Amino acid sequence: MEWEKLFGRYVWNDQTTPYLTPVNRLNRLQADSEILIYTLFVGTFFLIATIAAIRGTPANSSIGIAIYSFSALATSIVFFFLKSYSSALYLSATPLAVLIYIFFSEDVINRAAGDTLIVTVILLCLLRYSFRIVSIAYYYASFPKKPPNPGHPIL
Repeated sequence: MEWEKLFGRYVWNDQTTPYLTPVNRLNRLQADSEILIYTLFVGTFFLIATIAAIRGTPANSSIGIAIYSFSALATSIVFFFLKSYSSALYLSATPLAVLIYIFFSEDVINRAAGDTLIVTVILLCLLRYSFRIVSIAYYYASFPKKPPNPGHPIL
């Protein structure tokens, strides 16, 4: 078995996982693939957050978090299908909203500092990545529909 071929085929592929490709060199297939992975990640997170927020007794549930989480989930579905710029902007603010909640919520403040640090680093990485998603949504209409021929440079 050749590990390099398996890695390139299933884990890292320029057409299906183009995370290191500059936005101005993407085509629609690459952008669609990147948007799919992003919306799956964000949508799954906010689906779990919605369920966790409404679970339990009315005194223990948080309706505000449930509404925000559900709106982010719905926006991720809209973004997947429409690739709209406004949906991308809304989703790009979600890591910031979760960070604000982490630092100002009494429930989270009592947690271990290591856990909070790990979640904060993940959210900051997601916030940084959301700039790329907003760029992809902004330029999506100008992306070529098909991948260019391998012998021709992309401008």
